[in-house]
Amino acid sequence: MDTAQRLTLAGTAVLALAWLAWPSPDRPEAEVPVAAPTVWETWDAEPVDWPGVVDGRAWTPLHVLDADSALGTDEAGSLLYVELDENGDAVLTAVAEPGGVPGVIAAAATDTTLAWISSVPDEQGRVVSQLWTAPRGEDGRPGEAALLTADTGDVIASGSAYDLQFAAEGLHWLSTARGGALVTEHRSIPVGGGEVEVTGHLGAWQAAAWPWLASAGSDSLGGAQLVRTDTGAGVKVFSGSEELTLCSATWCRLIVNAEDGARVDLIRPDGTDRVTVAEGFTSAVSPDVGLIDRFEPLVEHRAAAGDAAEVTLFDLQAGEAYLVASSAGKTGADARCLWWSTGTGELLVWHVLDLTDLA
Repeated sequence: MDTAQRLTLAGTAVLALAWLAWPSPDRPEAEVPVAAPTVWETWDAEPVDWPGVVDGRAWTPLHVLDADSALGTDEAGSLLYVELDENGDAVLTAVAEPGGVPGVIAAAATDTTLAWISSVPDEQGRVVSQLWTAPRGEDGRPGEAALLTADTGDVIASGSAYDLQFAAEGLHWLSTARGGALVTEHRSIPVGGGEVEVTGHLGAWQAAAWPWLASAGSDSLGGAQLVRTDTGAGVKVFSGSEELTLCSATWCRLIVNAEDGARVDLIRPDGTDRVTVAEGFTSAVSPDVGLIDRFEPLVEHRAAAGDAAEVTLFDLQAGEAYLVASSAGKTGADARCLWWSTGTGELLVWHVLDLTDLA
């Protein structure tokens, strides 16, 4: 190679290195994705971990009583009382075993009493329900169960924390009236027993925090209604004609479906404080809207992650979503707690976050 060729090659190499090193206005630098803030960093919090299999029995949370005790169900529809001892080991007690599925479909609790509705098929295959209670001892554990009433009607259970609730010295639930017209019955009975009081509401309704009911089904497309079961006073919630409107006592969830997913907004029943909390294929964990009047737990299943899901928590006060778990299994919530699972089989673990610890 002669001198001219060597100089030409050297010059080309220098130019190539200069082109790679020199920033070009036509070639913007790649943006580094910003990691989403997490619940754990923001609040310096951590969940309580519960083994998902106790005494060989897999269970799913239904209602978290406190940091050390919870109600759950198993695949047979049994109601289970699960508690953590001082060593963090779980102890399981069967509260009710209806002997058929769906079994226990709703539960509620006070410091002194547990209550639940069990539903099983009769000899004709029609599902019949019963409302039971059990006292709680000083240690919180359930005592002997007693049938409160079999006059429950055709119970409505949507997975809400308010499907069965203690309020105004009674127990309250909803059922569907038998007949040609669609009528939702609000039923109640004194905690100590007595006659079941029934009030009919035309249309489809779901329970919200006492004393509210919220319209459901097709009645919630293009708007919704809230009604007080104690006084009959109502509130009209206005929304767009294509917006499915699902309400709790203090927030409403507006859903607009599209081919590329959905947009989910939250709004106060009076139309204020509207905010978009999710877009695409993200959905709400709970049928109840705006837990503890502040948080909306969300879950997104991604094809690339297989069966795993990303769980986030939208803080309505801050207007921002926070990452809870990037690879969760099942999810659920009650009125104040969010839970999700990791692992399978004997390695199944439930992680429980008390949202009141963040408020």
